[in-house]
Amino acid sequence: MERKPRDSRLVDGVSRFSAERINSGICSEINPWNLVTLGANLSKKDGIPVDLFSTAFNGFDEQLIKGFQLMAHFSSKPLRFWEIPMYDIESEGWALDYLKKELEQYFEWMGDHIGTRMTQDSLQRALHLGNLIRTDMIQLNAYLAMPEVPIAALEYYLIQAMMGDYAQDPKGFHDLFAKLLEEIKIRVNQGKKVISISDSPVRVYIIGDETQELYMYNIIEDYGGVVVGCNFRLPLYYDLIDEHTLSIDSLAHWIWHMPTNLPIKERLEFELSRMRRQKPDAVIISSVIGSRHPPGIERLIRDKIKEEIGIPIISIETTVPGDNIERIDYQIRGLLQTMNY
Repeated sequence: MERKPRDSRLVDGVSRFSAERINSGICSEINPWNLVTLGANLSKKDGIPVDLFSTAFNGFDEQLIKGFQLMAHFSSKPLRFWEIPMYDIESEGWALDYLKKELEQYFEWMGDHIGTRMTQDSLQRALHLGNLIRTDMIQLNAYLAMPEVPIAALEYYLIQAMMGDYAQDPKGFHDLFAKLLEEIKIRVNQGKKVISISDSPVRVYIIGDETQELYMYNIIEDYGGVVVGCNFRLPLYYDLIDEHTLSIDSLAHWIWHMPTNLPIKERLEFELSRMRRQKPDAVIISSVIGSRHPPGIERLIRDKIKEEIGIPIISIETTVPGDNIERIDYQIRGLLQTMNY
């Protein structure tokens, strides 16, 4: 089945940045998100002014580390990494102390470069605004857990993607989010359905790596499915940050307990509890070239889902937009048509 882009501008832009990255002499087999980020930055065509580079890491993502080092080097901008100790309940005391110091030094570094110091009040306000958006996202997922899903899959994904950048204007984003939730509430109260969703859809939950192949969400609905949740941005809203204790302590505690920082067993248990809330009929495990899960881990995930929930699972692997449509169309069609008959 041939599929034409509903809007090719985003796809063309991503592909162009990927090409820029490859032309710079860096291997094309790395994670496509790192590929696009580096291509946009090194080609100086991303249109985003950057004064500083900084990211968190937990000691093993070499692609992320090297990517930020390259961008900082070629743009001659300051760079700072801050480290998150891996979760280990027996090490909680020293790990939280260490992370707290990392955050304090990071805020001090930021203040030295931007001329604005982080204060207790400003940090408290930032955490509060972040919690407003986390609450919005939790409420949106509650709507998706209903028998009639009131929002299309691609729109749901794009909302999550915007959530990752809410720091640009958290109050503005929360206000827009509130309007969206009010519209969804009206749809639910009036019994309105999304036109693209079938009358008896297969409820699909997506886990794993974020894909750039946005057509996947439309394909799911084309073959009688509906997306009831995904875990791509779950670490951003898995829980609210405690606003009643000292802010830096609350932030360190929340970061250290993020699902992505948990050992695989604990993370799986957490994921399954969240997955059950959305009442899925099937699961798609998404992975991207350059960030594949070791075969043993993916097998563990599949076995655990089958054991605990007992629903069909397929694995999909994608690269940059447009390169995967025929293959994932075949896989998703096979899954959903089988379940619909």
